[in-house]
Formats: sequence, structure tokens, C-alpha cells
Amino acid sequence: MGNGMKNCKFGVFGYPITHSLSPIMQTAAFDALGMSNCEYKAYAVEPGNLMEEVLKAQAENFCGLNLTIPLKEKIIETGLIIPDDFSKKAGAVNTLHFKGGKDGEIYGYNTDAKGAAKALEYAGCDTFGKKILIIGAGGASKSISLYFGEAGNSLKIINRTAEKAQRLAEEIAEKTGNVNVFGGGFESGWDDLKEADVIIQTTELGMGKYEDVSVFDQLSLGKDETNNKTKDEMKDELIRECLENKTVFDIVYNPEETKFLREAKAAANVRALNGMMMLVFQGALSFEIWTGKKPDANVMKEAVLEALRSKSRHESE
Repeated sequence: MGNGMKNCKFGVFGYPITHSLSPIMQTAAFDALGMSNCEYKAYAVEPGNLMEEVLKAQAENFCGLNLTIPLKEKIIETGLIIPDDFSKKAGAVNTLHFKGGKDGEIYGYNTDAKGAAKALEYAGCDTFGKKILIIGAGGASKSISLYFGEAGNSLKIINRTAEKAQRLAEEIAEKTGNVNVFGGGFESGWDDLKEADVIIQTTELGMGKYEDVSVFDQLSLGKDETNNKTKDEMKDELIRECLENKTVFDIVYNPEETKFLREAKAAANVRALNGMMMLVFQGALSFEIWTGKKPDANVMKEAVLEALRSKSRHESE
């Protein structure tokens, strides 16, 4: 249980960090288990100061930390920590566990990908033996692809820049020994959607300045031989044809429903989920690493939902 859990400090390091929901979520988990003496706060830490701030946290008897982008990759480069096998392969750590106090070791873990897998499971999706399409080739895609590659799933990774997806697919295949990992561009996107059982969207499309954009907008609609369909009608027809009765997972959680999920649900009968439960489960897995206790995921979920809705209410006032 780390440093005895008495008045223990935890936190999340990131830059920027002001919008992090982790403090609300983890505090709710601690309170529900009667561990209100533990505190969890957000700290703005620039990449150049990461080593100094982690050592400072260790000196102050922190028990654990979460790391957000761009610190997940940077922490491994510092040589300060002992990463587990998965996080070493992923090249990213989002959870630090301080063991042995000020002079002890710092262990690193990556709970993002397992959090994604548990979110799918929570939604009733059995991924065993399923063909998975992963959209995007960034850090989130890498850890999720690695997880399902190790699980033996057949994977296709597609990205706007095909070469990036191909390089990632080759890396995943090499690290996992899974020969059924392929990469490509968006030009075959509709075919890839049609062949997959589970679709995981890992890009930033649908959030922030890209809120009005979906992956479907990036795919060619082809020609309308009848010349009497609008582009939206053609798109809806393709979505229905490719996604009917499939699981569609967008790891974005703010907004709660991206344009990608909205279009998928409107055109086809799909099991749709956003990234909220991935956020919850990666946090719950971190919590368990630090404390040895399983937090109530539903308590954490309600805390996140309330925070998002409160933010939405304030923005609309």
C-alpha cells in the first residue's frame, strides 16, 4: 500500500492541466472508501521541469501520481523510474507509484489501454477474437493497439498519413509477435469499417477546434450513380452498410457525444460509447496500484458526469 496511506498525497501532472477531471474523480473514490485523509490535486508541470517535480514529490512523501500528455513519454526518458513491461513497450507511462518513501523506487505503469478494454467490457462488448479497427496513430492508438495486439486480436490501424499507421502497425507486430496487424490510410476507410467488428476512434476529431468534424467527413463518398442523393444521404447509407450491429468507441469524452458517435447512432444500429468510462477505468486502475483497493467505478463515473454537466451549465449561462 505504498507509504502507509496515512495523510498520503496524490496528484496529476500535466501541461496544460486546468481542465483535468482526475482530482474530482479520484477524490470521490477516496471519500467513498473512507480515505478522506488522502488528497489528490492537479499540478501544472512543464516537460522541462518534470524530473525536478517528480523528485520533489518523492521528497514530500507522495504515494502516487498520474501523468498526462506530453509527460507520459517524457518520464521514461528521464531514467528516474522503473517502468513495467507494457509501459516500456508502449513508450508511455501515465501512473507513478512511489515505494519506500524518500529514498525508495518509483515504478511506472500505463493504465490507459487496459482502461479502454475495461470500458468496452463495461458496455457489454466482448472483444475476444474480434477484428478491431483503430483510427489514428498517436500515443493513445499506440497503447491501445499494443494491448489488443498482445491479446491476439486482428488489428487494422488507419491514419490520415498512411505511412505513420504502417510504421505503428509494424512496431506493434514486432513487439507482440502478432502477424495480423496492418496499417493504412483513409482511402480504404469504408472497406476497413465494413470488415471490422469493433471500431475505436483515437484522434482529436470531435473535440475542441475539431468539434464539428468526424472521421466520416475524411472518407471519400465515391460517386452517386443515380445522381439523386445528397452527400449526407450517401454518407448515412455507407455508415449503415458498414456499421450496422457493431461497437463504435470514441475515446473523446468532452463533448459527451462527438459528431462521429452522433452520425453512427443516427444512421445505424450500433453500440456506441464515448471515452468517459475509459477515463474512469484508467483512474480506477491507478487507484488500485497505489492503494491495493478496488474503487467503485460508478462513484467515479457519477463524479465525472456531474463535473461535465456543471461545466456545460456554466458555459450556457
